[in-house]
Amino acid sequence: MHAPQRSTRRVDAQLYVEVLQFYARQMPLLEERRLEEFLETMTEDGSIEHVPNGWRIEGRNALLTEMRARRGDPDRPLVGEMSARQARADEVAYYDGIVYRYWFDRMRIEPQSDDVLRVGYQAMVSMTDAAGKVSFEPTTTVQDVLVRQDGEWYTRSRRVTHDSPNWADKIHNPS
Repeated sequence: MHAPQRSTRRVDAQLYVEVLQFYARQMPLLEERRLEEFLETMTEDGSIEHVPNGWRIEGRNALLTEMRARRGDPDRPLVGEMSARQARADEVAYYDGIVYRYWFDRMRIEPQSDDVLRVGYQAMVSMTDAAGKVSFEPTTTVQDVLVRQDGEWYTRSRRVTHDSPNWADKIHNPS
């Protein structure tokens, strides 16, 4: 016997494509380290939270400070084998020497109102170094709240739940 499905309001194809296009515009900005432009896709009080055992940062200014410190430069040398937690403690740009890509799948869109959506999806981050070596961050599920303002979608909150409770202690780009 199958478990009952949770009842959610269906979304039409137009809304689904709008949301996909929002992420297709938003995430390359982060991958290209265009941080100010990425943060313009979030509300002024937007937040990003990593759980378990992670951190929550609220507001564009605080997010920009944190992202500038962590996102690094793909043209700089690798920082070496280091975890996200250690990089934060040591004030190291975790992603120096890395090109990273975000991969989303199984998007579930749940309208809360005409201008508020809950969007859940699975995500994976790939990291490629200058030699072409690819590694991955632990897989995650993500819950976003999107709000429509002046006809555009913005992220109000993003909660990233890592599948591994020790995700922040994983060695970055191991040899």
